[in-house]
Amino acid sequence: MKKLLCGLIAATLLNAVPATAAAETRYITDQLHVPMRAGKGNGFRILHRGLPSGTQLSVLEDAPQEGWTRVRTQGGTEGWVRRQYLVSDPVAKLKLEQAEANLARFEKMEGNLGGEVRRLEEENSKLSSSLESAQQQSQTLAAELKTLKALSADALALNERHQKLLHQHELLKQEKTMAEAEIQRLSGSESHKWYMYGALSVLLGALLAMIAPHLRPRKRHSEWAN
Repeated sequence: MKKLLCGLIAATLLNAVPATAAAETRYITDQLHVPMRAGKGNGFRILHRGLPSGTQLSVLEDAPQEGWTRVRTQGGTEGWVRRQYLVSDPVAKLKLEQAEANLARFEKMEGNLGGEVRRLEEENSKLSSSLESAQQQSQTLAAELKTLKALSADALALNERHQKLLHQHELLKQEKTMAEAEIQRLSGSESHKWYMYGALSVLLGALLAMIAPHLRPRKRHSEWAN
């Protein structure tokens, strides 16, 4: 009685729906088996003795006045079945199978995700260790760089002082050379001066020797006569 009432309700709902275009999908209701016939009526030849509940069918032609619908199975068989056995949504059995399949797929995905999460956690741990080591190396290198900068600054200062000292040394060498040259010049000039003095003295002596005889006083003849 309950099944009959459900069938009448389903038939009423289906009769309220207008004829649909081809390729619309329908499902066999929660009946055990639904026969497929060659025509619109129980007197036509049976093409399929029992389509099980949840069978997916493609609607080819709908005849709501007669209460029949021409359909095609996924295997390609075409025929007529009673409209009262067709519903638009999958039946509970099919929904349950789909739900179980989805659940199994989700559980598999969850297992895969769990493994992926563990792998990522391990990789994250390794990366964290590598990062910590890199940070320590960076701090060490920063300290070494600071020391090198300080040493470099000292080296630059020493080099600058060394260059200044070299420059002062060159200046002192030049001044020494100039002083030595001046001393030599002065020494040569003094020697030449004394040489000239000597030569002049000799010349004056010679001149005096030549002039001296002529400077002696002559005797007067009157005096010789007396």
